[in-house]
Formats: sequence, C-alpha cells, structure tokens
Amino acid sequence: MHAETHRVRLLFLSVLLSLLALMLLARPAHSAWSADPVQVQATSALCPLVGACDDGHAGAIVVWQENTATGGLLKARHLLASGDLDPAWSAAAVVSTIDVTRSALGVLTDGAGGSYVWWMESTQLWLTHVTHAGGVATGWLARGRNLGQLPTSAHRPLAVTDGSGGVYVGWLTTPIIGFPPAATIRVVHLGPAGAGAGGWPGGGRTFGFGDVANPTVVSFGLDAAPGGGLWLSWQIAEQFGFGSLLPGDLRVLRTTAAGLPASGWTASGVVLAGYDPTFINSSPGWTSFPRTSQIALANDGSDGAFVVWSQGETNAGELVFHNFLRHVDGSGALFSGWNPAGVDLGDLFANGLTDTGAQASLRAFADGHGGVFAGLPWFASEFTAVMRFTRFDAVGAVLPGGIGADQSGLEYAPRGDGGMYIAAFKPSGAAGPYEADAYILVAQSGGGASFFESKTSYSAIRYGDVGLASTGDGGAIFAWFQLIDRQGVFALRLNPAGVVTGVPPTAINGPPTLRMRFVPGIGVRALISSVPAGREELSLHDVTGRVVARTSIADAVGGDWVFPGTERLANGIYFARGVSGGVKLHARVTVVR
Repeated sequence: MHAETHRVRLLFLSVLLSLLALMLLARPAHSAWSADPVQVQATSALCPLVGACDDGHAGAIVVWQENTATGGLLKARHLLASGDLDPAWSAAAVVSTIDVTRSALGVLTDGAGGSYVWWMESTQLWLTHVTHAGGVATGWLARGRNLGQLPTSAHRPLAVTDGSGGVYVGWLTTPIIGFPPAATIRVVHLGPAGAGAGGWPGGGRTFGFGDVANPTVVSFGLDAAPGGGLWLSWQIAEQFGFGSLLPGDLRVLRTTAAGLPASGWTASGVVLAGYDPTFINSSPGWTSFPRTSQIALANDGSDGAFVVWSQGETNAGELVFHNFLRHVDGSGALFSGWNPAGVDLGDLFANGLTDTGAQASLRAFADGHGGVFAGLPWFASEFTAVMRFTRFDAVGAVLPGGIGADQSGLEYAPRGDGGMYIAAFKPSGAAGPYEADAYILVAQSGGGASFFESKTSYSAIRYGDVGLASTGDGGAIFAWFQLIDRQGVFALRLNPAGVVTGVPPTAINGPPTLRMRFVPGIGVRALISSVPAGREELSLHDVTGRVVARTSIADAVGGDWVFPGTERLANGIYFARGVSGGVKLHARVTVVR
C-alpha cells in the first residue's frame, strides 16, 4: 500500500512538473517597464520600418512594417504609460490591408489617443487614420488613402498635426506630362474622418508661387501655425532649358486653417533672401528638385517661425553649402531683436558629395520655449554621416544643449523642458576596420542620460528600424525591431535620468477618478483611472443641468475616450456625472474655441 501511494505521488509530481514546464514555454511576452525591454510584437520576420507617436496619456502608438514573401503588412500596437500592451487591442491592429513593399513610414498623434500613419510605395504617398480603439477610422479605406506621387522614391513628404485633430501632409510633385517638368508643392489638410479640414478641398492645394518665368520649386519646408493654419517656406528657381536653372529666391508664407493667405499675406509669400541654384547645373548627382531638402521650418510656439536654409555654391571646382537661420514674426517681417543678416550656421564642404537623400535634409525643431534646434548634416568619411543640432533662442543667440546622431533612422522628440531626445541605429555590423558595429541609440541634449546597445554582427542584420515618441511628461518611448538575440518589435521608456525600470501597473489601486478636457475638432475627452466591468453610464450636462451627451464607461479604451457628438459644443462650462464601481464620479470641463 505504501509503495502504491509512493508511485501515485511520483506520478502526480511528474505531471505537475510537466505542466509547469509547458507554462514556462508558453509564458506571455514580457510587459511593463523593467530592466528588460517590453516586447511589443513577437516576430521573426524582418521589420525594416518602425515608427511611434504619443497617445496623449504618456503612452505610445507603435507602428511597423512586417515583411512577407510578397512585400509587407503595416501593423500597430498601443503601449500604455506603464509599459503594458493595451488589453482593449486584442491583437496588433491592421493599419493597411495591402501586402506590399514600402520604403518609408511616418506616425503622428491625432490628439485623441489614435494616430495618422503615412507611408511610401515606390513614388506613391499613402495616408490613413488609426483610432484609439485600434481600428481604421470611419471615412478611411482599409487599404489607405492615396495622396499623390513624388518625383522619385527617394523623396519624402512632410507631415504635421494641426493642433485640432487633423493633419497636414505636403510633398513635391511634378506633372506626368511636361517638358521640362516643373515641381510645385502639394498640401492636403485632412480631418479625422478623411474630409478636407478647415475649409480645404479634399484633394489639397498647390503652393510654390513666385515672380520668375517658368518657375520650379527646388526645396520646401512646413509646420503648423496658430489657429490651425500653416507655415510654408520654399526655394524657387527659373527653368532654362531642360535641367538648367536660373536664380530665384527664398520665400515664406503663412496661411489660415482654410489654406488661404493669412491677413496681410499674398499667395506668393514674402521674400527672405535670394536663391542661386546654378550649382546644380554643374554638380553631378544633383537634379532640379533634390531629394536632400535645403530648407527646414519650425514654428516658434507663438506667432512666428524659424527658417533654416542652404545656399550651394561652386567655387574653384569645389561645392560648398552656406547655411543660415532666420526668425520671422507673424507678418513675415524680421523678428524683433534679430540680426538683419540672420545667423550664419557655417559651411558644409561637399566637393564630390552627391544628393545623398532625405536623411541628410536640413532640420528645424522647436524647443517649446521660444527657441529652435537647427540641424545640419555633416560627413566625416564614407562611414560617418551625422546630423548635428544647435539650439538658438528667439533672438538668435546660441544656447547650451546641442546634440547629434547618425543620420540612419534619425528620430527626435521634445523633452518638454527645452531639451530633446534623439535616436538612431545601424542595422548590421562593421564591413571594414573604420566602421561601427550594429547598434541602437537614444541620446538627450543637455547631459541627459543615454541608452546605447551594440553587438558585433558582421554582415548580419541585427536591427531593423527605430521609432521615438515623447510621452509629454519629460520622457520618451523608444521602439525598435531586432532580429538577433531578441526577435520582434521592442520598446523601452526613458526620462532625463535614463532608462525607466519600474512604473506602477495599469490597474490603479484605490477609487477611480475622472479627468476631462476639450480637444478642438474632437470633442470632450475623458480619462478614468480604472475601468470597471459592466456598462456603467456617464452623462455630460450643461450649467442648467440639461444632458448634452451620454456614454458608457465600458467604451473607454485604456481609460481614455471621447464623449460622442461633443466636437461642436458651444463655449461654456460642462459637468460630468456617473458611478464607477460604486464610486460617484464628478468632473468639470471648460469648452473654449
């Protein structure tokens, strides 16, 4: 009897150990911030494109292309502030249903917990809108919306949010029929449902006018302007025969939210400086509309904008780019206290350097404190291509906090205190004695702690691409794809002190709390600290007590949602009432347009 009992115990122990082993083998991917990165998506397929944007609540939307035998699929995940994957997204969201090769990807927040995603398929530009719930927004095609065609597959669009739930996307375009082809700027301004926003036509508007015969735009920059409008700057030249250019000028324009010239402006904008494109005529590898943009523009957080630009010159057979920075006010005039000559950013000696592509384009990045980071390319050798940022204040004085990184996969995000995060990567190992090994990097301006990982990889691809999103609380979420040692899309969180290794879990102990704010063009946005089971109702009232909107708390995705039908609420004070888990909820919101 004793021997029989002993055998039963051994059998029970054996089964228990087997079950434990199976549980360990099938354990879920690591989530929540710790010393190890969070696995956003497990995959052994190469992901050559990764992007990220903030979700408005200290988390991030991560988007990537996952390659297939016939191209690739665009997917997305919502990463909560805690590092947990949003449980309301049952799986990775399908951003586009088309299986195709893509060459570029960009991700921007929609201000309501979702994202706008653009990508390139050869020379074709596409855009879609992913909601906070992880689906393609109403009014958008599951495949994405085709915006137009760029001159080459190496050109890139510029995209910015309008501050009211919509997005601006601009690109250089040339006619299919035309000799010689003249480039213009095409810009669309779209709202959450895909219709033209602010009074724009759905197909967009054309810009890039000037006072020269046979005009063509060489380069352009754009950024959002106050009130949902747009800042544009461009270099225009005169075409003389096929491929030859004559001098033109550098212009800046401010528009309303409807795309019309702002008060006091004309469609031709204001001339900031002359522009001589004749270096293109004698420089092999450069064309009438370079892939490397020679302009960058950033709003100053108020009524004005900063413009960074280059002027190429061939001198004694050597190609040199002279670089400048200027600050204009809301009328296009020189900003008060600014040197009339602008700021000389120095020269780039580029003899023998061809048009290296969009990764070497000039950059301008607002510091959020009235100043700007001006980014210029720098080439030390055939293995070193860097983008260096220098910070300037509103009157052009250099501030501490410059930073630089390799051009490959370059991403940057605001820190909120006037500083910035910058990220880059190198996919494979060294092919020669002077080349770096594969690595991923996030650095901070002003001495903030960095993250760097590098491994000897030889010719094998270790990393695919990187994405970077500001969390709005002084931190950033860094995402990347990895193929060796780890397989899949991963993420970590940084703050000024370095990598974050512990954040309270998503489920918050204690009674639930409710906060609200009004987002123009979106509606009243609510955030609840914990979401109970069931369908407990929340109502929104005006000052007379009249119910103006109702919603179910169960509809809150990750505790974040928008009251339906509140995007057109009249200005005033509104109150929310409800019950969650037996706790009464109260909150107040002021609607001001």
